[in-house]
Amino acid sequence: MAWSLGIGGAIVLVLLAAGWLFPYRALRVALGLLTHSVYWLRVHGREHVPARGGALLICNPVRYLDWLLLLAAHRRFIRIVVFAGWTKQWGVRHLLYWAGVIAIDSSAGARGLVRALRQARACLERGELVCLFAEGYVLAGGLELPFRRQFQRITRKGRTPIIPVCLDQTLGSLFVVQDGRLRWRWPLTLPFPAYVTFGEPLPAGMPPGEVRQALQLLSARTAVERSYRLKPPHRRFVRVAARRPFRSCFLDSTRPERLSYGRALAAVLCAVKLFRPVLGNAPMVGVWLPSSMGGAFANITLAMLGKTAVNLNYTSSPEAIRSALRQCGARHVLTSRRFTERMKLDPGPGVELIYFEDFAPRFTAWMRFSRWLAVILLPGWFLEHVVLRLGQHRLDDLATVIFSSGSTGEPKGIMLSHRNIAANIESMIQAVSLRPSDRALGVLPFFHSFGYTVTLWAPLQVGASVLYHPDPRQAKEIGELCRKHRCSLYLSTATFLRFCLRKCATDDFRTLRILICGAEKLPVSLAQEFERKFGILPMEGYGCTELSPVASSNLPDLEVEGVRHISNKPGTVGQPIPGVAARTVHPETRAPLPVGAEGLLLIYGGNVMEGYLNRPELTREVIQDGWYVTGDMGRLDEDGFLTLTGRLSRFAKVGGEMVPLEKIEETLHEILGTCERVCAVTCVPDEARGERLVVLYLSQESVDIRQWCQQLSSRGLPNLWLPSERDFHAVPELPVLGSGKLNLQGVKEMAIQLTRK
Repeated sequence: MAWSLGIGGAIVLVLLAAGWLFPYRALRVALGLLTHSVYWLRVHGREHVPARGGALLICNPVRYLDWLLLLAAHRRFIRIVVFAGWTKQWGVRHLLYWAGVIAIDSSAGARGLVRALRQARACLERGELVCLFAEGYVLAGGLELPFRRQFQRITRKGRTPIIPVCLDQTLGSLFVVQDGRLRWRWPLTLPFPAYVTFGEPLPAGMPPGEVRQALQLLSARTAVERSYRLKPPHRRFVRVAARRPFRSCFLDSTRPERLSYGRALAAVLCAVKLFRPVLGNAPMVGVWLPSSMGGAFANITLAMLGKTAVNLNYTSSPEAIRSALRQCGARHVLTSRRFTERMKLDPGPGVELIYFEDFAPRFTAWMRFSRWLAVILLPGWFLEHVVLRLGQHRLDDLATVIFSSGSTGEPKGIMLSHRNIAANIESMIQAVSLRPSDRALGVLPFFHSFGYTVTLWAPLQVGASVLYHPDPRQAKEIGELCRKHRCSLYLSTATFLRFCLRKCATDDFRTLRILICGAEKLPVSLAQEFERKFGILPMEGYGCTELSPVASSNLPDLEVEGVRHISNKPGTVGQPIPGVAARTVHPETRAPLPVGAEGLLLIYGGNVMEGYLNRPELTREVIQDGWYVTGDMGRLDEDGFLTLTGRLSRFAKVGGEMVPLEKIEETLHEILGTCERVCAVTCVPDEARGERLVVLYLSQESVDIRQWCQQLSSRGLPNLWLPSERDFHAVPELPVLGSGKLNLQGVKEMAIQLTRK
């Protein structure tokens, strides 16, 4: 016994001595063990890294200690450039030393920065690998350090190749910073998936903006290639519910009960049994329900039955609803009597309304208890494959058909597959670090793609909870619910934020960690006013139904120990989220444009829709080589932030020149000094100049048209951009859609009628 203990002690001492003498190799051994136990690390493209000689690796921004995975991804020694700050903590400091990183000491100011970047350049010249992250920083004292400056200082006079590197953790980071301290959080699954992809070498001397775009494209292509590993969202929900049956899942402002994941899945199992014979073999089923627990159950149940859910827009005209049902060939609509009393529905001949209340008595106590017991006792794989028979449900099956809001014309049926939804959720999880402790405030309707993906399926993939409220306009109630239930995520629009400013108390949104606005432009002044009152800064994101829907977003800056990581740039719609790439092209020739040039925006990624329902010609027009032609005009800056300048359809052609209607609209609001939407700019046909500008403004506004025009003229806009005084028309209200967006088609029709008088 003593002999074996002696040998064991000697081995431990030898290992400690080896670790002390060769710390980097010891760290590599530890990382090797970690990436074959806690992490499930998969590496692609190692052959793109030269076996010897210097190369600059450009990696996407990662959080905290995740960069250690890069050391385990390649056999060559990699000198990683990181910022000191929280890295000065005991233990982390030793890791930095052992890993041989180049630490930029933020407390040393510009001198420490220059010293570190010189060291990185010297390492390249010696033939080493150096890794730099494509991220901007603000140091203590206000010293800004965008990625392009770091890149230019390191590559100055150098001819080493540039290799893009993409590090993906599809379920987010295992590290978080709380109260200024680095903490480790329990993984959602073991082993925890992580991917490292080395791209093909880029030529030396490539501008930093183009390097960033190449990195985005690598991220998107990597995400598309590995999308076969994804699970359809409803199948992942089964696994999460079986693993965490007692975690809170659904809350509803109109119902007193709070459902756990176990009870929610048990209720879905009951619904599947009852609705399967009723719905038969119909591939698509309509849903006429608000954002509520019932609406969520309807969509989940249809997914479990292999049906395509068609959430009908209850703010649309009856003709549009019947048209949607005809296009889908839907013979059934799931709804409730309580909702149809408020929102009447006439689906037309041959369509049956199925009311949840009629099935409620058939949900017996024994049925609910037996299903709940099955969820508690049976493993997730058994529930998925044997009980629910989901093994034949594929990623390329249609999850939903969402009809566009029709802001610029006739609504179209947009087909989104389970792959589209799952890929977009995976990207969002990485972008916002969605975690089980989060509670989303779900107020956007499910016929709105942001509501369908972000507030229905996304929380269910990580074990988070959702609080539903059916009316996004009820700001006072929403604020009270957010405060009472301590919500942390809120997705809204600029229109609904204006309601909150008028009706909510100052502490209603204090528990939010992320508030993102989409669907329409978020004025910087509105965001600042909201932050002053509620203490949370709304950030603008961008997407559309065809993109499942999220493409880019601003995110909160992270500041630790005097170093601020720049993720938010007001006035932009943020950077493309992981797994998504963006580029601008000439609107007519479709030739790619350089960074900073305004052009037509194209988006690429696994989130790009399958196409338009029954409209293959239109699908081919907007999806070209996998890129979705958004119809939006914009530009990408050197830091990767996207600025939208308007819809291509929101440009008037006056005298042969393209005139941006949104820019004029924005300037008119700036002159009035208001965050409210009080006017809209459109165009009507004109014999002399092709088109002419028309301004509609709210009649209750006390506006001096002549003075308004004079101030507009003084802003330095070209003369062709200035509407005539005779083309200002007062209207009682501006037409809006159910999502809160301006109804552009309605505005145009109203302008045509007014100018004919």
